[in-house]
Amino acid sequence: MYVLRECADSPLASALRAFTSELPVDLSPSTIVAYLVERGVVPATSAAALVVNPSVRRNRNFKILRPNHPGYFVKQAKEEDGAKTLRREALCYWRAHDDLRLAPLARLMPRFVDYDEDNRVLVVELAGESETLRQHFLRDRAFAPEIGILLADGLAVYQSEHGRRLRGEVDDETFPGTLPWIFTAADEPEWFRGWFGEAGSELLTWLCGHPEFLATIRRVAGRWRRDTLVHGDLKWDNCLLIREGEGRHSLRFVDWELADVGDARWDIGGVIQAFLVSWSSWSAYGVSLDAVQPAIEGFWRRTVEARALPRDQVRTLLEQCIECAGLRMAQSALETVYGAAEVHPSAFETAQLALRMVASPSAAIADQLGLLEGDLWTTPSANELPVGDVGRYAAVP
Repeated sequence: MYVLRECADSPLASALRAFTSELPVDLSPSTIVAYLVERGVVPATSAAALVVNPSVRRNRNFKILRPNHPGYFVKQAKEEDGAKTLRREALCYWRAHDDLRLAPLARLMPRFVDYDEDNRVLVVELAGESETLRQHFLRDRAFAPEIGILLADGLAVYQSEHGRRLRGEVDDETFPGTLPWIFTAADEPEWFRGWFGEAGSELLTWLCGHPEFLATIRRVAGRWRRDTLVHGDLKWDNCLLIREGEGRHSLRFVDWELADVGDARWDIGGVIQAFLVSWSSWSAYGVSLDAVQPAIEGFWRRTVEARALPRDQVRTLLEQCIECAGLRMAQSALETVYGAAEVHPSAFETAQLALRMVASPSAAIADQLGLLEGDLWTTPSANELPVGDVGRYAAVP
């Protein structure tokens, strides 16, 4: 190759020789640039100017910064199970950006750059000037109504015909339509203990000791629908707030590994619980519900408006979404004790809030969400998004 001929003694050439002779490769800070050159993602002439910021979590993650150009986010799955979900994420990005009819959906996702199935590597473009909603809340200790409206519009797009078109004729193995893991954990506690450890098992046992929790698990599972695209992992770290200039913002959802065909109410509930977890996590430091309730109201009113929900069904739908929010909140509490030896008090407090929500969704509308009866419905927008008959979700007993 040209780079090897011209730069035979350079660190890049050495890494590239190692990479090309030892496939498959586990990427590292010392090999990632050579890999990107080999894949044609970056030219060899600009390789020396790249800055690599690694982060090893469930996957091997790298932020690649390029002077005067958009950077890249590189994700490599470490295990075979991770390779399956990474392929799903890559498929979402590729299809969204390959089909011009999915342009509204593509704007909600990172720009697809490259996918290497053999080495389980996905490359997407880094967003410009942005911050996660978690970072935004840590700085401001509050969410404005605008945040709720952006989230509602985003969900309305990918839970519309755009999401169904993206899934297309993909095989059931890629989008299997599985229930979130909290449902399996409740039915198979020993399996969960082996996965999450003692603290997770202890907290799950406490949750399952409350009849209202198990009843909600069965009720939500019994009416679960598999007819829309769901993100599956809506949390503030996966929501990027993009600064567009002149005080305007847009929103982008990242990390679509758990995307699936499922129930719209789960992601709507996921947003509600994320707002409430933000508050509960900081309530001991003086943050009140007033910090998140205006955004919750903005989110719900825009959800009703954008989807043209029938007035006589909005309360039923909201209560069902609150049940999903409570279960998703219980899942969040369990996630915070993954691998821990004991249950942290903050995780227990989150689990207690989850129980209050599933025990009385109607009370949660006023007590946690801060919504009055007149706040539940708003006149549909003249520019309704193509979400189809979303009102049917509320009609399920």
